[in-house]
Amino acid sequence: MRTLKLGPDITLPLDEVIGQCVAILGIRGSGKSNSAGVIFEELLAARYPLSIIDTDGEYFGLKEKHEVLVVGDGENVDVELDAEAASGVAEVSLREGVPVVVDVSGMLSEDRDAFVLEYLSTLWALAGRLRKPYMIGIEECHEFIPQSVRTALKDVVARIALRGRKRGLGTVIISQRSAKVDKDVLTQAGMLFLHRVVHEADMRVYGELLPWRKPEVKEAVAGLGLGECIFLAGQDVRKVQVRKRSTFHGGFTPAFQPVETPKLLQVREEILAAIQRAYEGEDGPPEAERPASRPNRARSQVLRLRTARDEAEGTRAQGGGVAVSHALITEEDDPEMCASVSGPPALRARGNGGQLPEEVLRQKERLVRRLSRRPLHERRMMAFLASREPRAYTTTELAAWIDCAEAALISEPPMDLIELGLLHRERLARGTTYQIRLRPFVSEAFEGFLDELGSDGLHSLVKHMRRALTGLTS
Repeated sequence: MRTLKLGPDITLPLDEVIGQCVAILGIRGSGKSNSAGVIFEELLAARYPLSIIDTDGEYFGLKEKHEVLVVGDGENVDVELDAEAASGVAEVSLREGVPVVVDVSGMLSEDRDAFVLEYLSTLWALAGRLRKPYMIGIEECHEFIPQSVRTALKDVVARIALRGRKRGLGTVIISQRSAKVDKDVLTQAGMLFLHRVVHEADMRVYGELLPWRKPEVKEAVAGLGLGECIFLAGQDVRKVQVRKRSTFHGGFTPAFQPVETPKLLQVREEILAAIQRAYEGEDGPPEAERPASRPNRARSQVLRLRTARDEAEGTRAQGGGVAVSHALITEEDDPEMCASVSGPPALRARGNGGQLPEEVLRQKERLVRRLSRRPLHERRMMAFLASREPRAYTTTELAAWIDCAEAALISEPPMDLIELGLLHRERLARGTTYQIRLRPFVSEAFEGFLDELGSDGLHSLVKHMRRALTGLTS
């Protein structure tokens, strides 16, 4: 039986980790991220597929010894993409067992949350059908599952952490602020690695998790050294030392000694081909729907796979070879980029014209007709929110944008649309907000067609629905 060798005095059977929720807590500099990296190293060595939501760009160093695809928006990504592309990569990762680091360190918070929501929602939906063992790591999880606040993203993360086992999904949640993490998730974690904390609120959380008296907890935690933690799994409670990572740690604390970034393994052409298949026919959203914060990427859907970089540019490649860049682009969108790529030819997206099976189109028309019979203020809400997805708006803001009395939105809320799962309503400090949830809604409404459609067909169907909804008031 395969085991995970995490340190001199801690070895875990792989079978006990499958579907488990693992929590790694501790202040910066306590060894928390190192412990997470060691777990990911061991899972990769066991060929266990995974995704890591990397908020600080720390995990690209796993590529020193393991073939990992780094995607998102950060300094060390292989593939640059945004929320429109998240679903396709998530499906490739789960279906084909491709380990992925999702680097969101370069994204603004709104773009980051939209990306992570789309990525994790796809994993959750697809895992329900495939039921393959798969692990999801989430750094700084208190930003995604905060205590006493409810969001659509929190609902998805909590659902995976609490109920993912039945679908084969396990989670590794990592945080430096224990007190800010949702308590329901923490208390249900099957394994905990509790590193040193100093804040009194965080110490209270440890006191609730550990089966010791509070003075004993405080004394034990205060005495933890670098890399040491209290391991808790069922009745097993003990102090352990986690080994150092064997791969480069991108989150190291800077020092006066020079740090040499190692040579990193490159992604195979088969993985690139899988990504290309996931994006065939994808031509990006309409101009009005693209995030205003990403104007430099608005004209084309660009995937740059950087397989090597020049040392002279201060990058991570060590062999001194010629820099090569692959791009999955359309020549119509960006002819200069297609012409300027060196090395192997640029991979061009081959569109299918957004064609969908007749049965799917008929189902879509029936659904749109049902929605077109809704009251005028609800149709205006759907049209407006569909054109602004994934942003959420308060009733006050909606009233102004759709030219409707706020009292009508409050007294006649769109309960049918909420129950259908098309609209998401949430009560926040700034007021009651509404947000459209097109992809989950379409996935459920067209569930019987999904296997045949695939990710590109689903994406095309979502765009068809978006166009239909934005035209409901015309």
